Amino acid sequence: MDSVFAAKQKLLQDLGWSENPFVKDLRAQDHETFMRYYCTFESGQILQKLAFDTKACLLLGPKGVGKTSALQFVSYNLPSGEFLPILFKEPPETIEELGEIVSPAGILDRLKALVGARRGQSREALARRLKQERRKIVFFLDEAHLEKNVGMYMEFKYLLDEVPNLRLVISALGKENFPDSLLQLVGDQNVFKRSGFSEDEMLQIISHRISAVGGRGLEPFSEDFLKIIFTEQNLLSPRYVFDELNNYLAQLALGKAQDSTMAQSKGTQRIFQEEAIAQSASGGTLTTSNADWWVILSPSQQQVMNLLLKTDGLTLSAIMERTGLSQNTAFNALYQLRGDDEAEVKRKPDVPFPLVIVKQKMVGGRKKNIYLVDPKIKHLFTLN
Repeated sequence: MDSVFAAKQKLLQDLGWSENPFVKDLRAQDHETFMRYYCTFESGQILQKLAFDTKACLLLGPKGVGKTSALQFVSYNLPSGEFLPILFKEPPETIEELGEIVSPAGILDRLKALVGARRGQSREALARRLKQERRKIVFFLDEAHLEKNVGMYMEFKYLLDEVPNLRLVISALGKENFPDSLLQLVGDQNVFKRSGFSEDEMLQIISHRISAVGGRGLEPFSEDFLKIIFTEQNLLSPRYVFDELNNYLAQLALGKAQDSTMAQSKGTQRIFQEEAIAQSASGGTLTTSNADWWVILSPSQQQVMNLLLKTDGLTLSAIMERTGLSQNTAFNALYQLRGDDEAEVKRKPDVPFPLVIVKQKMVGGRKKNIYLVDPKIKHLFTLN
């Protein structure tokens, strides 16, 4: 197996890459490197909003589309003389916890003492201390959908009302749990949503990644190869495209890629990391906010999808039993959800078919078809 690693190192040398760009974490680099090679997208718009005194922004999108990176990019680019960025990797559950997180950073002296023992005075004391800061304070609340105490959403709203120099930038998978009053304060024009990428955007991401490790352009990936892997499903997240690119690099290093247009077989279009997208049947709440095309699905298709999203796969008979659909209706819905109905695919071009895949499993000594939601689609509906 040593030859595998040697082949990898030789490939990196031949390409002039210092490391594999598709596993490189740009956020782990120094600020200058991160800002140079990061593709701004929504973060540039959020920066513009903050520059012109917007009180709050909301960035929505499924896992893996770069929400955390966007928040970090914005925080790095705020002028230090005018702004004081504070990044929360997970939302605090109480005002007291908020004060304890902020204070040790040397930002607000003796904040914990000012907060006071009585909960009713906590927000008022915190607001008084925040107002003493001469700069605009920006709370970056990452993964806000993980907030266990939903009452904290209103606490942030009240703080925004009471502290003129406070700003809030939130990232979350969906906005279902946010109170209307907070969403109204944010305003529709300050809500940004990322649920997929265009081909041009993905090309920009790939090019920047290659540049970050010393490469040039898109080498060794040909235009024909990239067209093949830029399926609607893969464009949901860079990680799916990176999977395809890493697969090709492995083939190239081991001499199994005949030429740069390898992957003529459609089989290489779907490399799933199911273990990384495992759905919890009991935890979390399913949301359709990251799938604008959901409303296009027929009632029977929605019914089947709703069921399969909460399971690890079911047989046709189990789907019929749990949904109450007839065999013909259930089978037709599955046939269409698998993308096998060409007419249905043409009727609904915005739907990233296939939504459902089928696997064979031994049940009672017999092979049975198990239907499950495509892992690349499933993560759009998972909140935890």
